[in-house]
Parts: sequence; structure tokens; C-alpha cells
Amino acid sequence: MLLLVAVAMAVGGLATVALGTAALLDLGPFASPEPLRLEVADRLGDCRDARLDTGESCDLGADIEAISLWLSDDDTLAVELRLTEGPNVGPSLEWTAEFYVEAANAHTDGGVICVLSNVAPASVGGAGDQSPAPEADSYALDPNTVPRQRLPAGACDGSLRDAAARFSINVAGQPDDTPFRLIGLVRVEHPDNPESLGSEDDFLVRASLSDLRS
Repeated sequence: MLLLVAVAMAVGGLATVALGTAALLDLGPFASPEPLRLEVADRLGDCRDARLDTGESCDLGADIEAISLWLSDDDTLAVELRLTEGPNVGPSLEWTAEFYVEAANAHTDGGVICVLSNVAPASVGGAGDQSPAPEADSYALDPNTVPRQRLPAGACDGSLRDAAARFSINVAGQPDDTPFRLIGLVRVEHPDNPESLGSEDDFLVRASLSDLRS
């Protein structure tokens, strides 16, 4: 299972690419060559049981419909994960979007883990309370530390609005022509329903900053 867990509207003057997973062939790149040479491994309806590599499950808020990337400025990568339906985030639902960005940045020796969730791990939340919250919170982790250390605001900031999870990621120092990856997932779980395993949808995106500047 891929480790951890990625905007559909272009803003004037920004280099933008919107990637609809319905256009993909299985887990490969687009059927026809794309000028920006981005590769996305995801397709509609390919969810599975949460934390398992088996089963077929696409709970509300788990299935990724499209992934979009663009540069909002020279050192900031914007990412949107658009879901087929928005999650009903609340005390009866655990929803998490998390991914590792292997690009250089101003806060670590390499890479950032982005998290947007209504459940905070005890090592991050501090109080050890993992009860679902009424809304999703955003934070970033240093992948080079054990246990993971929380990074300051600006390393990766995320928000959830309806069916769109949006992230702003620092990529200062990343060479334009060096490919980088986003590896992650969206997960839904039901803590009050032991009969439901929940579901998750993972993804892989390969790109370079020069692709996004084209």
C-alpha cells in the first residue's frame, strides 16, 4: 500500500494542469501524450477497504475524481484533490487526506508530509485525544524525524471545502527540471460502526516545476 496521503480551477496567469482520473488507462499515464508530461496513478472507483489492499469500497468522501497542480508563485506548489462527493466530517466520521511531497523546501532536509484531517495523532495533537473533530485541521510533518516533528505554518497548509481538499506547499530550492512525486491517500473510517472498515483511495503523481511553468 502506498505510504501516506493531493487545483481544478485555473487562476489567470498561473501555470495550471487539471488531471481527470476518468481519462486514465488503469494506473498508467494518459492514453494520449500530454504536453506537460505529468503522470497520475489513480482512476475513478478504485477505492478499497481502509488500511487494507483488499476489498472494494468507496465511502462518501473517499474517492478522488481529479487531481490538479499549479504554481501560485515561484516557491509555492498548489494541489487540489477533488472528490466525487464531499465527506460528512464530524464526530461519527474520521476523514484524512495525507501525502508525501518529495520536493525540496525551506523547512526540512528534503520532503514534506501534508496532512488534512479531523483526527490528530497523539504525537501531533499533544493531548492524545483522537476523537473526531467537527472540521478538518491542517498540519505538516518532517519525514526525516522519528517520531515525526510538526513543521511551522507555511510548509504545507490545507483546507477542505465541500468536495475539494486544497493544499499550498513550500517548494523553495526544488530544481525546475528535477522530477518529484506526490504519494498519498484519502481515507474514511467510521469509529462508531465496527461493522464498517471504511475505505481509502491512494494516488501517485509525478511532475517537475518546469512542467508547471510551461
